[in-house]
Order: sequence, then structure tokens, then C-alpha cells
Amino acid sequence: MTPEQRVQVQRLSAARIGEGKALVQLGQQRLFGAITSGDHKIASEAMQQLRDGLGRIDSGAAAHRVLAEGTSPQSTALRWFKGEMDLGQVENPESGMALERFSLMHMIAMALLVAFAIAMIAMYFFKMRRTAALFGRIDAGSGKPPPGAAPALGGAPLPSGSNRPDFGTLPVAQGTETQTKGPVHTAHRDAGSPSTDTLPSIPDAKWHGLLRVMNVITETPTVKTVRLGPAADAAALPFTFLPGQFLNVTFSIGGARMNRSYSISSSPTQRAYLDLTVKREPRGAVSRHIADLLKVGDELEAGGPVGRFTFTGTEANSIVLISGGVGITPMMSISRYLSEQSWPNDIFFIYACRSPADFIFAKEIAELERHNPWLHVTVVMEHPDGTDWQGLTGRLNTDVLSQAVPHIASRRIHMCGPPVMMEAVRSLLQELKVPAEQIKTEDFGTAAPPPGEGSNRFAAAATGPLVSFSKSSKSAKIHLDQTLLELSEELNIGIEFSCRVGTCGICKVQLTAGEVDMAIDDALDADDKVKGIVLACQAKPKGPVTVEA
Repeated sequence: MTPEQRVQVQRLSAARIGEGKALVQLGQQRLFGAITSGDHKIASEAMQQLRDGLGRIDSGAAAHRVLAEGTSPQSTALRWFKGEMDLGQVENPESGMALERFSLMHMIAMALLVAFAIAMIAMYFFKMRRTAALFGRIDAGSGKPPPGAAPALGGAPLPSGSNRPDFGTLPVAQGTETQTKGPVHTAHRDAGSPSTDTLPSIPDAKWHGLLRVMNVITETPTVKTVRLGPAADAAALPFTFLPGQFLNVTFSIGGARMNRSYSISSSPTQRAYLDLTVKREPRGAVSRHIADLLKVGDELEAGGPVGRFTFTGTEANSIVLISGGVGITPMMSISRYLSEQSWPNDIFFIYACRSPADFIFAKEIAELERHNPWLHVTVVMEHPDGTDWQGLTGRLNTDVLSQAVPHIASRRIHMCGPPVMMEAVRSLLQELKVPAEQIKTEDFGTAAPPPGEGSNRFAAAATGPLVSFSKSSKSAKIHLDQTLLELSEELNIGIEFSCRVGTCGICKVQLTAGEVDMAIDDALDADDKVKGIVLACQAKPKGPVTVEA
């Protein structure tokens, strides 16, 4: 080659090696990240990236050898070909010396494999130490048996000497969205959430900021899932949550500010995003906005997470999840999380649906059940006419519940769905002798006052204590059974709200004088109570009060 040609080859080979190094570095980072998170798809892509990078480095190195050794390109190519075909030692045609077939690519590959093995061994011992510490805390503190012990609530014991079952590769969590205009934990609330190694014991419910729409997924003709991620260039959500909690979102529609609360249907282990699953209501301004106008790239104002309708696997040795319609959303978050954690206890998933076309997450539920031997799914279809549905039909009844869940009276039960369905199931559980304290419920309330509690409810003159709204410079006497929120609506004072039942926390106001009674205060933390913060939708004055509103 001419000197100019040699310079050009040197430049191209150096660029080739540089490209290879960049690919190897990126592939190595992605591989170790995928190993940590258990993402097999990303791990496979990272391995291919490593192979591509090593190939480019070998290609550039071969060109350098041609220039340095003065050999012909044909000889170098032949030597490479014999090495790739594993034809034994390759002799240098120019010098006759035997070369060991350890190219730069082989050395780098071997180093990566050794590093990978060391990392996996270290992760194994680290996780074993954390697991031993967790089981020690459970055994010493709560009295609950470690995973693998016989369930105390009637579940079948594990085979002797068995470990947690291998659930295989679980399906990636798909989008879910909550129909609720305010999912509400209305009865038998838990005092707190247990601490685990993967979830915080008390997620920060005071987070407020923007989230970006990453995807909008159609689940059924009337239900869509909105996948939300961090608005900024961040790898993870700016907050954590527990399976079963919900998120408050705010929209400006037609010049009005509207708040809604939607259950999170994705697993909290998916730190890069969360899913809200929303049913389009014909008269719902927010749900129609989400279903018809929301698009990828939009930013939403959100706050939370909120709610105590949670289950992480340490609260009981089995769980019964009963839902109807879009009430399936918090149950999906719980089921996904327990399956990902290989929780070795019975999960009874019972879903009441109107028709096969309305079956939300049908494919994913089937996939979860296929991979998780502890998940037992029962679906009852109310109107299957004209379809190929082969499962149970009609409505939930005591026969279905008792057959689907052995020893149901001894198990913890979570229910979520439309109010009519909830009342019917609550009556069925009473017939089956299920103690009320074992039933945890979350109703899908509305943003309007309950039926029968409209303007006629307070038609008579108010005879209760005087309420003063300091910011609005308005005051009035309140009715004896009226809340601060209801009185503020009469006086056209704009206190924001969503759920009306004390769980979303949007209607928090500062009480500067007087005392109130609150039947439910789930959305208040210890700091709120110390500072005199109250929930306007729950607060009923004991005497004259002053509120900053």
C-alpha cells in the first residue's frame, strides 16, 4: 500500500476499535443492570451488544496487525477464518511461527465472563444474608412463620423440604387504569404497612409534581391504561408506593380544575413507571378527557401515593382478592407484586365481569396463573350470551365463593368494585361467617355527594356551630350532620376535593381555632395532625371553628 493508504487504514481501524469499545462499555452496563433487575430481554440485548462490540474491536485489531507485521490482508483473513472455525493452532504464513489462538476478543470475553460470575456469586450471598435477617425479624417480632411454613389460615402446607417455587419468567406488567373517581378505603382499615426488603414501610404520600405519559394502552372498548413515568430525564419514579395504593391526578378541563384518584395497577417493583387504568364514563369529564384526548408525551400533575388498601404478603398467610369491573386494578398490583416476589402462599383471585369483551387484563391474568402455581383464578361472567365463554356464568354467590376459596371464613379478604357489587358480596361473606375484621374494602366512590344527600338534605335552617373561613372572609352556621366541605360548597368557597371519604387527602385544610370530629382520617399523617390539618370532607365541628380557606 502507498503511505496515504496506510494512513487511511490506520484511521479506519482506530475508529473501528473506538466504536467497539463504546459498544462493549454500554453493553456491560446494560447487562449488569439487567441482571440486578431480572430483565431477561434487556440482558439478551446487552449480550448481543457485547458481541458486536468485540467483533468491531477484533476487526480493527486485525487491520493494525496487517500494517505492523507487513503481512498480506489475505493471510490475515485466512488466519482469522481458521481461528473462528476452531481449526487448531494457526501458523503465521510469513514467519512459520505457531500462534496461540487467543485474540483480543477472546481475552475480553473471558474477562467479562469471570466478572459476571463474581458478580452473581456476590449477589447470591448478599441476598441470602438479607433473607436470613428478614426471616429473623419476622420470627422474633411478629410471630409469623417464614415463607415455607404451613399457612395458618387453612392453606395447604408446602411439601417437606421444599423451597419457593420457580415461577419462571413472569409477564411484564401491562398498563392498567382505574375507573374510580375516588377509590375509597371505607371500612376495617389497617393501621400501617409492613416493612419489606423491596418496599418502603411508609411511602411518602406528600410527593407532588409532574409525570409524563409514556404510553396509552387499550384494554377493552371502554377501558384504557395510562403508563406514567418521570417527567424529567430520570431513570425511576420520584416516589415509591405499596401494592394497592392509588394516585391523585389533576386536570384543567374547560377552565375548571378537576381532581381524581385512580388506583395503581402496576407492581411497585417496576420503578421506571406506574400504570393507571381508567374506564371511560359517558358523563365523566376527566375519564373522557383521559380516554379521548390524552396522548404520549403529555404531562400530568399528580400527588401521592395514598391509601391503606395494601397487601405485601406479610400481613397474612393467604389472601382472597374479590373485585368487579375496573375494581380489578388494585388487585392486579397486589397479584403482580406477590408473583414477582415468588410469595409461596395461596392467592385467590375472584373477578366478577359483565361480558368477555369487558374482561380487563384477561391475557395477563391467564399468564400469571400459568407461571404462578399459588395463584387460583375464578372469573364469573354475568352476560356471556353470544360468546365462546366456557367459564362460570351469572353473579357471585355463596356456592361460587365457598368452592373457589376453601375455608374462606379463616382468610383475609380484600374487596374492590362498584358499590352495588360490594354490598352484595359483603352480604354473601356474612352468610359464610367471615368475620368483619378480616374484610378490607375499597369502594369506587364518586366526586358528587352520595345519593339522597343533595340540596334537600340541608333545606332547614342551620342550628350548628359557627364556621369562619378566614381566607374567604365568609362565615355561617353549619348543620349538625354537615361537613366543612359541604358548607364550603354552599358558600362557593373552592376547597378542592376528589374522593369525599377521607382517603385521597386533596381536601386538607388548616384548622386555626376550635375542634372537629372526623370518622375517617386515613389521608392524615402524624405531622398533619400535630399541625392542626383536617380533612374538609370528614370534619364536623364540635363548636365554633375557624378554617384557612
